[in-house]
Amino acid sequence: MTGHTSTFGPVRWTPAARSDGERIPGVWTKELLSSPHGDSFSLLRFGPGAEFAVPGSPDDRILVLDGELSIGGVGAYRALPGDGTLLAGSGGALALVLKGERLGAPAADVFGPDGWRESSPGVWFRLLLDVTFDENFDERVVGLSHFEPGATAPRHPHPTAHRFLFLDGEADDELVFPDGTRQTAHRVKGDFVDYPYPVEHQTFSRTGCTILFLHEPVQSDA
Repeated sequence: MTGHTSTFGPVRWTPAARSDGERIPGVWTKELLSSPHGDSFSLLRFGPGAEFAVPGSPDDRILVLDGELSIGGVGAYRALPGDGTLLAGSGGALALVLKGERLGAPAADVFGPDGWRESSPGVWFRLLLDVTFDENFDERVVGLSHFEPGATAPRHPHPTAHRFLFLDGEADDELVFPDGTRQTAHRVKGDFVDYPYPVEHQTFSRTGCTILFLHEPVQSDA
């Protein structure tokens, strides 16, 4: 199980560089996940006014988590620009870059009030990818979950792997493995976890929290 804690903190960043190795002033990167099937999650931190041509394609997505970039402010979920170039505002910026298949349509503000549905009392979700939501929920899907203070997502299985980035607040997450083993972890803002399949889990948040998630169908080795 891959995990990273306090990923938004000031340590363990790598200076960004061009393809020729030349350092990009004022820009740092932090890789959270790079899977053998092509998915990747990475963070970008921009100093005030910094500029970086992010490698990738228009199928990739970038989500602004703090500050402002040339593609928009907090909540902007955009395709990478044609030449990949992003320019930070005067206060700098923090962003998440997602690479892989079926990452959903760009949106101006994914943290805004549109598109949320309640899955259990006090637990809301918003899908960034247009899929059929049913009891199976076994498709590849990316979205957001929001927990009101004191809310619980009851114990449930998924026929998928789970990738979570905790964007704010705190939560307690209990995993139940097929042999009955239980594991509880306290999650806080900036924690990233890649849960294996198969597990069941439930999440409780005293403070309330917001989570970005990606469910990934398990790849067959056949």
